[in-house]
Amino acid sequence: MKIGVLSDTHVPDRQPSIPESILEGLRGVDLIVHAGDLTCLDVLSLLEKIAPVRAVSGNMDLPEVRSKLGETLVFEACGKTIAVMHGRGSPAETENRARSAFPDADVVIFGHTHRPFMEYRGKALLLNPGPASGFLCWKPSYAILQLADEGDELPTAQIHRL
Repeated sequence: MKIGVLSDTHVPDRQPSIPESILEGLRGVDLIVHAGDLTCLDVLSLLEKIAPVRAVSGNMDLPEVRSKLGETLVFEACGKTIAVMHGRGSPAETENRARSAFPDADVVIFGHTHRPFMEYRGKALLLNPGPASGFLCWKPSYAILQLADEGDELPTAQIHRL
């Protein structure tokens, strides 16, 4: 299974839309996971034209987004437990929360820090795709997560920086 992962799109407060190169990179995925800071629901509608979407709210999201999306999400895919959160506070606090909040998850996806990050904690993969918005000094990025359909293969991911 191929999952597109993005976070911190910040549409329209920091950019008018998701960069076309990210949308093109997501074409052909089976699922898209958004780790918060969409800032408007139009982002979900756009992504749903590519693949089904699972998403959480972030600290910059408008009330209409927060009322539709929870702060965390846990779901199963290919026999793996995927946990999603946005994050709050400093980058270190967010990474520490991602490491400890979902001890039984096979993959923990988070955002907020605007820093692409990938690390294994034992057999669990922690993944921050980085910001899908190119704002200030941040370069846009997204990730592709691969889950094997069978067996005990570890999840793998690749972060794509624009």
